Amino acid sequence: MIKRSRLLNAPPKTLEEIYFSEIRPQLYENHAHHHQYGVRKGTTLAEHLDSACQFILTVSRIAEVPEDKRPLLLAATAVHDLNKLDTQGRNVKTLARNQEFLREQLEKACVLSFVVSEDDLELVRKLIERHSGHNVSDGARFLPEDPNIKCWAAMLTAADLFDLGIPDAQRFRKLETELTVAFDRRCNLFRISLSEDKGYITALLLGACEEVLQKYGLNPLAIFPDGELFEGEALANVDFTKEIAAVWQSKIDQVFGNNIERLVRATKDGIKVTHQAIQQNIEEVLVNVEALLESKKAGYKSDKIAKDVTKWGEAAGADALIKTAELQLLPVSNAEEFAISEGLKAAYLSYREAGLSPKEVWDKIAHHTGISKLQRTAIEPFNGQYGRPLFAAKAAVKGIQGIKEALQESFQLRKESTQISEETEVSEEMIAAVSRMVNLPFAIRLNGADDLNAYVEANPRQRCSLGSTSTDIDELISDNMPPGTKVQAFSNRLPGGISTEPKRQADSIAALAYQLMAVGANFPAVKKQDPLYLHLALPKGSAPELLRIWRGLLKQLASTNAEGGTVTIDELKLYKDNQLEFKANKVVGLALPKRPDFVHTSVIIPLVWGDVTNYLALLKSLRLALEISLSLDIGFPFTLSSNLEVELSSDVYGRIEGIPSALQTLLGNGQYQQRQDAEKILERLRCIGKLATSVASIQKADDCLYDLARACVRPIELYYVLLRWTLREQDEPNLSVIWSRICEPLNTLLESFMPDENLLLTKYLREAAQVAAEGKIWGSSFKRTAQAEPFTAFIAAIRSQKPYLGLDVIFAALVQQYHTRLDRIREHGVGATKYEQVKRYYELLRKLYEEVYSARPEKFLSDQKTLEAAYLFFLEEARKQFKSESKDDSVETTTTV
Repeated sequence: MIKRSRLLNAPPKTLEEIYFSEIRPQLYENHAHHHQYGVRKGTTLAEHLDSACQFILTVSRIAEVPEDKRPLLLAATAVHDLNKLDTQGRNVKTLARNQEFLREQLEKACVLSFVVSEDDLELVRKLIERHSGHNVSDGARFLPEDPNIKCWAAMLTAADLFDLGIPDAQRFRKLETELTVAFDRRCNLFRISLSEDKGYITALLLGACEEVLQKYGLNPLAIFPDGELFEGEALANVDFTKEIAAVWQSKIDQVFGNNIERLVRATKDGIKVTHQAIQQNIEEVLVNVEALLESKKAGYKSDKIAKDVTKWGEAAGADALIKTAELQLLPVSNAEEFAISEGLKAAYLSYREAGLSPKEVWDKIAHHTGISKLQRTAIEPFNGQYGRPLFAAKAAVKGIQGIKEALQESFQLRKESTQISEETEVSEEMIAAVSRMVNLPFAIRLNGADDLNAYVEANPRQRCSLGSTSTDIDELISDNMPPGTKVQAFSNRLPGGISTEPKRQADSIAALAYQLMAVGANFPAVKKQDPLYLHLALPKGSAPELLRIWRGLLKQLASTNAEGGTVTIDELKLYKDNQLEFKANKVVGLALPKRPDFVHTSVIIPLVWGDVTNYLALLKSLRLALEISLSLDIGFPFTLSSNLEVELSSDVYGRIEGIPSALQTLLGNGQYQQRQDAEKILERLRCIGKLATSVASIQKADDCLYDLARACVRPIELYYVLLRWTLREQDEPNLSVIWSRICEPLNTLLESFMPDENLLLTKYLREAAQVAAEGKIWGSSFKRTAQAEPFTAFIAAIRSQKPYLGLDVIFAALVQQYHTRLDRIREHGVGATKYEQVKRYYELLRKLYEEVYSARPEKFLSDQKTLEAAYLFFLEEARKQFKSESKDDSVETTTTV
């Protein structure tokens, strides 16, 4: 089992914090590989004990169990399956009454500190013995005891049943029976579930559901990746959809209220203001519009404006130009007038959003800005949005002040129209979204036929680029859509099509979900970087308290960057020591959520890595995802994807979408059914990280990491990549030192890929290296070229092989020539023993050539660099092994004497 990191480092204060930071990690250390059978097949004992402990913490808090008894309930739950902890097959009753064994198991689970007295231990024994239907079977039933024990035992029984692998309907009936005893009142369970996860907007929706249901007396009991379980005496026979939609809308509005500058945007069509900005603070919106007008003034370009004047003047006609000139309606000619024209355009767009016709809009603008009736009539032939502002700027005698008055009136009209529509159209849209996205525990009228008809009958030009095709479609530019969103209709590429940017069609809720993400995540200032999205979901059956701790951890990590940007990791510590140390960064890292209510059953964390290849971004993101997901005190299922929306699934522990073929050997198929599968991938990535930092500087570690990952397609290539990077960093490297650094991670990695160590290729190379180490068959120095000399002689012989010479002749000549070479360079010469060693050496290489490469020189020579690199590392390995054996023999001889 690999060593897993921890994320919760703050001193625990509450019982729940003690459990998640100290006890839960120990349960997984002890029982993560203890698999269960029967109705619990597919889960480990650690997962079962963890589920039961979280359940008992929640239920004991709802039942208001005294604070001095809750730790004892937790202690009993942590070891309640004593029979599964025993190696001798004894039953629960026997083991519970064995005080020595019970104390030993409590200590292993880190809960013995809760059991202070003999009375405490006796209470733990009673609870364990009576769970899962076990009855009172000793003389204690004739003695008075705490009447609460019956309720507490029912809690433990319910905790044991909670993750039972049976249909929910049956399981919930069993739980309701036990919890009715535990709470001493009627208890019913109600579950809400999601049909789709859209990130922050879904988290706000679940928060609204929780707020409303708690108002009606329901308590959150457990959290699942696709919803939440509540308990209560009864559920009022009321349709809460409208109330939930109202709370949901208010939560969304609160988010946008703090981000007005993101909702007032300067586009090529004019300054646009969204409805959310107007609902929050009109005065703040006006300040932002005025700032944008100043920016427009600073960016004034006379040649560009002249082109626009010519274009829209010609469109209006010669008569219109003559009439406007007579009335001194001259086109824009300086920066001040350009700012006024942009202000007129902004007012026009805002009035149009309020539902006014173009004529009504310009009548109001003329009234506020001081344009006379005669001038108002003269500019009528010009385009209302683009042409009139250019020719009316000089006539707007009230200037910016008049424009601000017009904008304020338009905002007020829009706010009133929005308030009216909130009671009819807007609220209906939100109610429909609630009905579609959440399965609530009461009857809801679903309009599935309407959604199907909207999809079937939709105009092809209005097919959705984002979300599902429905009746509520928004037309948005690329800035308001996730990076990489495809365009469905390219009207600007068709003959006669418009020249502006093609619009993307989006379902209104899907578009709002992305805008919430763009506003609510701590993205870096650098734009136009396509992020990867890490989706982390709470494990099924998680306690609500775990959500609070998880939110607090994310908030703490986000605060690492005081300026509110991304948070990255210290890659040197991660690669070398497998430690997660977070630090601030302006460009790359995790764009953590700004608000805790963006986190509920799951959280989406955008990962931005700057100007790197997609392969490298995937590797870095996956390493980080696995380190967080597999940490002992978190253990969350995850999905890594380039998509904001992913399919909800609790069947797999981890999933990667879009693995390139070059990385499939390293990362597998991207579906990790169990935690152990994900641990295997993490171990591989850790080994590659250590290898990269062992042979390359930290500045080039990413490039080396990328090369090593690609080499995993054929694991023997790893030796060549490592040698190449070693030589790139050092002219004359000490291969012995390098091997001491890389041997452990490299061998671990190769065992993961090639568990069969008897592969002919590595087998013959290793044996040849062992013969070379024992016989000191190498050149006259410890330089790389001298160490590889006998092997490179073999490669040279194959390269220069003549068709008329057989292998017997070639290898006989090799043996004779290299024996002569050794005789010449050795101080005292060599004899027959050395000749036999050289002969054995080349016999092994001949077997390699014949059996692996079928004596085909072109096939062998294509691998020559890889084979030479592998041989050099095998030689270092054999030399170290030979030295250690020689020392052992020396010690043994000395001891015997």
